[in-house]
Amino acid sequence: MADVVYKELGFPILLVDPPMVEVRGEQVPDVNLKALQEVAFRLLVVKTARLTGAEVRFIRKYLRLRQADLARVLNMANHSVVSQWESREDEFNGMEYNTEVLLRVWMAAKAGLGDQLMDLVEDKLKNLTPAKGEPLTVDLPRAA
Repeated sequence: MADVVYKELGFPILLVDPPMVEVRGEQVPDVNLKALQEVAFRLLVVKTARLTGAEVRFIRKYLRLRQADLARVLNMANHSVVSQWESREDEFNGMEYNTEVLLRVWMAAKAGLGDQLMDLVEDKLKNLTPAKGEPLTVDLPRAA
C-alpha cells in the first residue's frame, strides 16, 4: 500500500498507508469520514505552523458555526474578517497571532483537551511558524 493525499475536507491530509476500497473501478481510501474529521480537528489544535484559510473554514464548519458566530467567539467586529481569512485557501490566513492562539485554545476546550491547555499556551503555541504547504499527517487505525 502507499500513502495518499486526501483533499475531501478542503485541505490536504496525508493518509499513511490507508486501507483502500474499489469504487467504480478506482482504488480510493476507505475512511470513516467522521473519525477523520475528529482527528484532523485535534491535529489542527497542535499544528506547529499557522493555519491556512481552508483550515479555518474546516474548523468553522466542523463546529457548525456561521462566519458571524466565529467572529463573535474571537471578538471580531463582524463576519467579514472571517471571510477574508477563509478566502486565502491554502495560504496563511492573515489572522493576528494572538487571535490564532485564542482560536486554538478554544478549539482545545471544545475537543475535550482542557487538561492540555497549559501545555498548549506555555509550549506548543509559543512559536507558530509560517504556514507551509505540508499536509497534516494521519495514520488511520486498521480494522481488526
